[in-house]
Amino acid sequence: MQFDNEIARAVRHQAAIDRETSKTKEEINDVVLVIKTAARDAQYDFSISEPIVLNQNGKKRFVKQFKDFYSAESVLCQCIKQILDRAFKVKYPNRNKSVRMLFGVLTAIKQMSDFTIVKFDFKDYFNSVSAVYVFEKFIKDKLSDRFEINLINEFAKKTKYAYAGFCTSNVIAEIIAKYFDEAVRRAFIDKGILFFERYIDDAVIIFNEYVEDIECRDILQKALESVFKDKTLDVQLKCKTRFNNSKFSYISRRNMGISTVSFDYLGYKFWLSAQDKKTDIKYGITQSKQDKYNKRVDELISYYTNSNHQDYNNLELLRHRIAAFTSRTVYRSRRFYSDVWKARGFITNYGELRYLLGTSHIDSGTEDFLRNMINEAFNRASIAVPYFLIGAHPKSGYNLFENMKVNKTLLLVEHIGYDYPSFARLCAQVNISNTDKNGRKRGYGTLVREYLIKTRVGY
Repeated sequence: MQFDNEIARAVRHQAAIDRETSKTKEEINDVVLVIKTAARDAQYDFSISEPIVLNQNGKKRFVKQFKDFYSAESVLCQCIKQILDRAFKVKYPNRNKSVRMLFGVLTAIKQMSDFTIVKFDFKDYFNSVSAVYVFEKFIKDKLSDRFEINLINEFAKKTKYAYAGFCTSNVIAEIIAKYFDEAVRRAFIDKGILFFERYIDDAVIIFNEYVEDIECRDILQKALESVFKDKTLDVQLKCKTRFNNSKFSYISRRNMGISTVSFDYLGYKFWLSAQDKKTDIKYGITQSKQDKYNKRVDELISYYTNSNHQDYNNLELLRHRIAAFTSRTVYRSRRFYSDVWKARGFITNYGELRYLLGTSHIDSGTEDFLRNMINEAFNRASIAVPYFLIGAHPKSGYNLFENMKVNKTLLLVEHIGYDYPSFARLCAQVNISNTDKNGRKRGYGTLVREYLIKTRVGY
């Protein structure tokens, strides 16, 4: 009975995130019955996942997925995630919380006479974590239900690694990473550790004293080996997890001298320089992230300039897309039987910088990027700057610097932001009708979803 509830919940989850089809309650119930029968009769094969190579910002990313959204394999995969989330009480890292905490600690160390900063990450993390290893070392003894144990064991053996693309990847990778976190904190407990945050595979440690580079590397390596490479565990498929040495950063206050040193974390970059008895810190955005967002705007413009694209010469749609890109978008979506607030966009991702804009603490290259990226994108495309940017005041609504400074928000929440008539008029500007083909009025949430997809914000 308990697992039947997991199946019903999993199917509802699949239906909630399904962007292609909209299933009725009756259709959802039919899927639940099919999956219950398949689970009872063991009519599933987790080895049928398909490998996919994605090209993201010039980088190839290997993922695996089950092709059919409502197949027994796909739904049971979601069931396993739910079981593990509950059993291990998994709390997934919060990017914005991690960054806020780091900014706070960096403010404190400006006055410190000694400190050490270590930044590290794992190489190809998800694809390196053996699901079989994690099951045998951490999961098996945590569960009591025999059916669940057998199901997860079968899943681990057939999928082998926590490949990106599986909905279980985050939970399996997070379970073992939590043990790594504990090992790191224990190992550095006598080293004056002020701050340790890990966001998936990216981590920063800050000490209030001097710790040698080689000692940091040695302790971290031993922590990794004790958690990910337990030689006493008799499993054939071991973790291949290792640190990405090319992205390791070590900064010591006493070794800084007169040079400026830097490290990055979650797309932010921090430059530190010694100033008498204090440390000066400048904040900005990494070049790789600037390049990523430049490409995104280039892509929006290419839809407008490409005569073979469906959005060719649609200047009004381009205007909406740039306005949305340079704003923080807030909306609500349904998840099961409750509403979930969501915030998207560049300003959301780099919100901590807004408090530093216009001060000496912001990196000049980052400030130039924020002020000029939209106009420069049109220059790269070798086309005239459109009317809404010609002679436009920086505060006109299309400038990242000014929009970030005031936290400009596109609030798509009825009764709080745009009301229905106003939002319907906004949608009409990009040819989204507020009535369906039968002339019936479409819901506010339906319009929000279509508008965000059409403006390339994503839903």
